[in-house]
Amino acid sequence: MSSLAILKTKFETAMLCEADGRTDEAERLYLEILATDPKQAPAADRLGVMALARLDPHTAVSWFETAIAADANFPPALINLGVAFRQLGRLDDAARAFAAVIMAWPDFAAAHYLLGQVVWEQGGYDEASQYIRRAILFSPEFANDYQDQVYDRLSKCDWRGYEAMKALVTQLVKAGNPATSPLNFMYYSNSIADQDQCARTFARRNHPQRPALWNGEPRRPGKIRIGYLSSDFHDHPVAHLLAGVLEAHDRDAFEIVGFSCSPPMDQPIRQRIIPAFDAFLEVAHLNDLAIAQLVRGRDIDILVSLSGYTVNGRPDVLTGRPAPVQVNYHGYPGSLGAPYVDYLIADRQVVPEADARYYVEKLAWLPNSYQPTDDKGQIADATPVRAEAGLPQDGFVFMAYNASRKISPDIFAAWMRILNRTPGSALWLMDSGEAAQTNLRREAQARGVDPGRLVFAPRLDSRADHLARHRLADLFIDTWPYNAHSTASDALWAGLPVLTCEGDTFPSRVGASLVRAAGLGELATRSLVDYEDLAVDLAKDPARMAALRERTRTDVHKSPLFQTAAYTRHLEAAYRTMFERVQAGLPPQAFEVPA
Repeated sequence: MSSLAILKTKFETAMLCEADGRTDEAERLYLEILATDPKQAPAADRLGVMALARLDPHTAVSWFETAIAADANFPPALINLGVAFRQLGRLDDAARAFAAVIMAWPDFAAAHYLLGQVVWEQGGYDEASQYIRRAILFSPEFANDYQDQVYDRLSKCDWRGYEAMKALVTQLVKAGNPATSPLNFMYYSNSIADQDQCARTFARRNHPQRPALWNGEPRRPGKIRIGYLSSDFHDHPVAHLLAGVLEAHDRDAFEIVGFSCSPPMDQPIRQRIIPAFDAFLEVAHLNDLAIAQLVRGRDIDILVSLSGYTVNGRPDVLTGRPAPVQVNYHGYPGSLGAPYVDYLIADRQVVPEADARYYVEKLAWLPNSYQPTDDKGQIADATPVRAEAGLPQDGFVFMAYNASRKISPDIFAAWMRILNRTPGSALWLMDSGEAAQTNLRREAQARGVDPGRLVFAPRLDSRADHLARHRLADLFIDTWPYNAHSTASDALWAGLPVLTCEGDTFPSRVGASLVRAAGLGELATRSLVDYEDLAVDLAKDPARMAALRERTRTDVHKSPLFQTAAYTRHLEAAYRTMFERVQAGLPPQAFEVPA
């Protein structure tokens, strides 16, 4: 065996040792290789990678430079050198290393992506966006890394380079590239056309249609069989809002089957909803095809996806058409962009008829609001005092209990202007972690607001106690362009008025859908200017505010929004229409359920 072959064998052995976690043995073999032939750049590079894994970037830099000296045309060493420099905070050196790779290999996607990250950290957001764009065009898989990064930044309210990020993703979406998931895009897009394009691209690339399991076979006689597919049959807004509907279903006409895609949990809401099904099947351990076969085997007439593209939503169950009718409902506020999903349950507020062209699904419009509610929600009798919550005793309290990722720079700027115009007021937010708190306080300071006027509420184990503390606030102010959904329902149920601003997309119109169904349509504004002005006017008019609070407390529970049984009858009417059409051999068609 030649000396070169021996070194190759030793290198392969070292790689296997490294993969098995036998790092000491791998390091010994790499060193032996270099002792025999110092020009073996891959061995030096691996020693540098191992040093990085040990969180020793100084040693890593030395090894990567050794590899580059041995072979200047070995791109992994240059890439890894840039990574090590970045860990050391030597951003200029890191940028030079990544740029050197691009100079030699212009289509090296990883180098473009990493250079974009470094330039972003240096504050060159527009330039960074161009590098990231090229990386995604060269290798679309980098879109997944980037969308995870964007999601993390939004969750932490880290808005550095926000406009550049938004422009980059929107540009890629318009060009038909898989730049982001449709759900992530909803947090900062107010274009229904762009959201439609994003959903269609995402469905085509990530969840393509597969051979159908149902091909027109006659159904087994009996009740209409509804299958609810969800990853959220636990302590989650989807379950809390839907529980009353599940209990109110007409068991003489419908058989209700739950397909639960999340692990079993011992929670009160789960123990409540399980008996509401005729059958409740734990399917988290099954793959998508197995779940689809289970749906087909139970002869489900209408399969309802409650989770869409949310976490563990299992949209691939629908790709093989296991049911004659497939529906997108409740847990995902927009189109799935998929040809195998027949209907989207909506209302004319969230999806006006003029916008139907932006949905692959046919629209089933419910009267009032599309969103279910539970009119059995318990509110604790005891109410804490403001001091216990860290709120001002006498000042006006604006509440905005929403996930931090829904707080856009635009809406936060509006909130800060509202606080500046209402002396002594406070903004009561949900605690979304230390990073989000730090960033929001910094942003408040930058807008001339004392950060101490932002109060963060801890999460409570008791939902009844959580609802009770809403009594401490004066007005719920909505997020935009992704509105409050369950949190707005909670506020209204607790007797707290909700001020919202309508946008042009499904998630930006949910707030208006809810307040109009609750009989508070005057609180749905069409611009952030009107939204700000109305918030300030209400805060400065105690008599008007008191009358609004009293009307919310006494009348909203009697409004269509909280008539769970009536809502269920409307939903069932929609299901019947879908069922009758497919039984008659007719294609899906948009329709409206009469009030």
